[in-house]
Amino acid sequence: MGDRPFLTDVKTLRERARQHIEQGAVTPGYKADREVVIRLLNEALATEIVCVLRYKRHYFMATGINAQSVAQEFLEHANEEQMHADSIAQRIVQLGGEPDLAPEGLQSKSHSEYVEGESLIDMIKEDLIAERIAIDSY
Repeated sequence: MGDRPFLTDVKTLRERARQHIEQGAVTPGYKADREVVIRLLNEALATEIVCVLRYKRHYFMATGINAQSVAQEFLEHANEEQMHADSIAQRIVQLGGEPDLAPEGLQSKSHSEYVEGESLIDMIKEDLIAERIAIDSY
């Protein structure tokens, strides 16, 4: 803010917000390289979608004495990952990009892997590994 009075800054801020409204969420103050951000967001989107698919498979394939409660956890995580994917896709559109949902590119862009797992323990381990990958990559 410096030497300028706060009201002047607010007035300027409001005036700038009205300029170039067709650019949506991208304001003159947005300094990031939009194309790079959109590419990174599409990678994050692919990661989330692969996670949804893996969790859904684990939900349907969970068997054994503890399977019902674990399957419900898989389903809950699948739904959460889908919400993350939806938020990322919305942000890509807000930045003037297009969410890349083409199935053939999802696995190659995803940071996490789609590993089916042989047992309930394998499935849980693979999901934990994928979560750790997502945390580190984001």
